[in-house]
Amino acid sequence: MELLPLLAGLGLFMLGMKQLEESISALAGVPFRRFVRDHANTPLRGIAVGTAAIAVLQSSSLVSLLVLAFVGAGILPLTGGIGVVMGANLGTTVTGWLVATLGFKLNLTTLALALVGVGGLGSVLLPKGGRLREISAFVVGLGLLLYGLDMMKLGVERFAAQFDVSPFAGLSIFVLAVLGAGVTAVIQSSSAAMMIALSALHGGVLDLESAAAFAIGTGVGTTVTAVIGAIGGSPDKKRVATAHVGFNVLKAALALLLLYPLLALLEHIPALDDPLLRLVAFHSGFNVLGILIALPFVGLAAELLRRRFRGPASLVNAYLHGTGPDVPEAALEAVRKEVRRALGMAVSLNRYALRLHPGPRSPWPDPDENDPSAGRRTYGQRYERLKRLEGELAEYVLQLQAQELPPELARRLMAQLEAVRLAVIAAKSIKDVRQNLVELRLAMRDSTDQWLERFEVNARTLYEALDRIEPGQSPGTVVETLSRLRNDIRERRDRLLTDLYHSAGQRQLDELELSTLFNVNRELHSSGKALLRALNTHLLEPEQVEVAEAASA
Repeated sequence: MELLPLLAGLGLFMLGMKQLEESISALAGVPFRRFVRDHANTPLRGIAVGTAAIAVLQSSSLVSLLVLAFVGAGILPLTGGIGVVMGANLGTTVTGWLVATLGFKLNLTTLALALVGVGGLGSVLLPKGGRLREISAFVVGLGLLLYGLDMMKLGVERFAAQFDVSPFAGLSIFVLAVLGAGVTAVIQSSSAAMMIALSALHGGVLDLESAAAFAIGTGVGTTVTAVIGAIGGSPDKKRVATAHVGFNVLKAALALLLLYPLLALLEHIPALDDPLLRLVAFHSGFNVLGILIALPFVGLAAELLRRRFRGPASLVNAYLHGTGPDVPEAALEAVRKEVRRALGMAVSLNRYALRLHPGPRSPWPDPDENDPSAGRRTYGQRYERLKRLEGELAEYVLQLQAQELPPELARRLMAQLEAVRLAVIAAKSIKDVRQNLVELRLAMRDSTDQWLERFEVNARTLYEALDRIEPGQSPGTVVETLSRLRNDIRERRDRLLTDLYHSAGQRQLDELELSTLFNVNRELHSSGKALLRALNTHLLEPEQVEVAEAASA
């Protein structure tokens, strides 16, 4: 029965960690996700964000989820995601420092019971969904963690008094590292596994070298969750999981090789005369050393992982298959990126059909222009890819809507879906008259060539104007520009229609030519109008779109 307090303490410690994870996640919410998205775009910054995030949140699972989602959505580059994973390992050492400096020096039972009492009352009595209730849940988690730590400390001391430690003396550091990895994999908490090592060292169950070897294994054990999550997952998940496993295994191998020299070095530091402090210093030290050695090779590792894990060849989208619905903000960003790709495909198709060339720095390039196989695709195949992308986006948004989404997020998703629908309509309108344009050009008749030239001038004017619309422009500028362009294409259509009627009255065109030119004029206007509405819907928020539509009606 001497093991019962130890097991109870471990259980309470892990329950407290889980409660802390959930409450801090709720308190951090969207601002934290934006912080990760905006500040982890390079390996070095990713390491800093990963270290800080884990130190504050104490939740490697939450940070790993965000990394997988943001890398898959193209919000976070793979190199930045690898940096966050590397920094997360260092962030987990913060708990060890707090416990070693305070947890084993003070009697925490009174404080822990007070925290559980106050936090528990707040969690029950305060209104649901309020920030004070989330803070109360955090207080409960902290209290459970401290109480569990105190129970675990006492349990180990009692257990050690009657336990024969001689079997552990004969175990190699490799076996103890494997044991540390196994324990961490089972309990799914490197912080809890580190508490086991600290408690065992404090109680005399393990000596410092054995506890250090056990601590080395905890980093490898944390990778099990990432490996399981990557099985059957997207290439981006496999890339991040592989980087996670590879870094931790290499770091563990290095730490085992340097275990005795590092511990000997730390022994000469006066501030680390306590074995508990030497253990956490060793834990932090080999994590820092691993980061310093691996950092110069992050870019090379990312490139190798991209080559090793490629996306499904049958899919047109570049971001949706790598972004699950777990992080709605990342899903929305993935949808936005795919809609922009669809707009680029539609603009490129129309330029090709109208014999126009894109500007040198067009913000709406063909997303397939760097694909070696894209040059072999026919116009029809490229149009089919645009339609397939529309279908993939529709299926993805429907999957997102199957879960409970905030109303504002749902509106934004539907607006982006409407934008891609309008982009396809813009491409279809030109596709419908492409053959007419080819026939009119091949006829080489003076009576129709002048109209073809006017069509091309009008189209060139519109598409050159589109090249000047940057996604980062202010909403007011976008509304003003698109409204002006919609008025311009309507006026050019009406002017050209009037001139066509005038030519018909003078018998300059036969009936077939006149009908064809009427049709081309109508579809060119329909295409331009749909394309401008697509840009309107893509670049603006839903409420801004309503104002813009009313202004240009």
